[in-house]
Amino acid sequence: MKAFLFSVALAFTLPATAASAAADYPQKPIRVIVPYAAGGADLFIRPLQQRMQEKLGQPIVIENVGGAGGVVGAARVAAAAPDGYTVLFAGSGAIVTAPKITGASYTWKSFEPVANLIAIPFTLVSRSDSSIRTFGDFVQQAKANPGKLTYASPGHGTSTQMAADAMAAAAGLDVLEIPYQGGNPAVSALLGGHVDLAVATPGLVMPHVNAGKLIPLAVTSEKRFSPTPDVPTLVENGVDVSVVSRYGFYMPKGTPEEIVRKFADAVAYAIEEPGYVDLMESQYNEVEFLDPSAYKQAVAEEDAYFTKIMSEMNLPIKN
Repeated sequence: MKAFLFSVALAFTLPATAASAAADYPQKPIRVIVPYAAGGADLFIRPLQQRMQEKLGQPIVIENVGGAGGVVGAARVAAAAPDGYTVLFAGSGAIVTAPKITGASYTWKSFEPVANLIAIPFTLVSRSDSSIRTFGDFVQQAKANPGKLTYASPGHGTSTQMAADAMAAAAGLDVLEIPYQGGNPAVSALLGGHVDLAVATPGLVMPHVNAGKLIPLAVTSEKRFSPTPDVPTLVENGVDVSVVSRYGFYMPKGTPEEIVRKFADAVAYAIEEPGYVDLMESQYNEVEFLDPSAYKQAVAEEDAYFTKIMSEMNLPIKN
């Protein structure tokens, strides 16, 4: 009987303790893991660090844990305690597409989406000395030379590459992907004349566009990307494909809703930092805040979209 009474007491005590922890959150520094090398996605959140600390009342410690396209750092957060003190800041590729390609130990459902911060489309570019100067030129030459035109991607199976192949399929084109180890090497390959085109984020290609070395042909966002308003979308060119890579915060599955909400509120507060939006746009990044509910829906839709693309491309889905 005593054992039974103890079990009953414990059952009532644990939820109360969890509720108390959520109400008192945070009581110690919060670690935000960015699963890429320093100087990349962490630059999206470092300008917000001070205001987030101001709102939460605790230090925000940003830690870069690179490896395997974001899988190493993301897996570490997925396995962490769901108490709000280990947070992930990552792009769509690490959360949605990488597990499908690599068979990682997690899927997007291993996380609680907290708040989206940045949305970035991809841009199709050619060299300025190329005869491909518009998207129409690209379509014409690709149809005249099936399987001959080459494009550089930041890696096979990345969301960038899948967006590019979805574009080609929707336009009825046969183009050859040449994968590289990241966006910078892909753009360098185009600049060096090793490929005909490249697909990469605006932040990587637009400095070369401004320098007169590259020509932007189309952007993958549904509407024109505000930092590059002169670049037409695929949709405008008659290709029904729209893809963006979102970068936002995640917590381990099972983190109390109140903790998720408090952190999301701190993100919403931080992006009111004067000049932050302008800073991001100057670097060809667009601020797109989504609260936990909207972000979860967006990630679910993205997962379904890339699952469909991979199935149509006959790519094995490992997770």
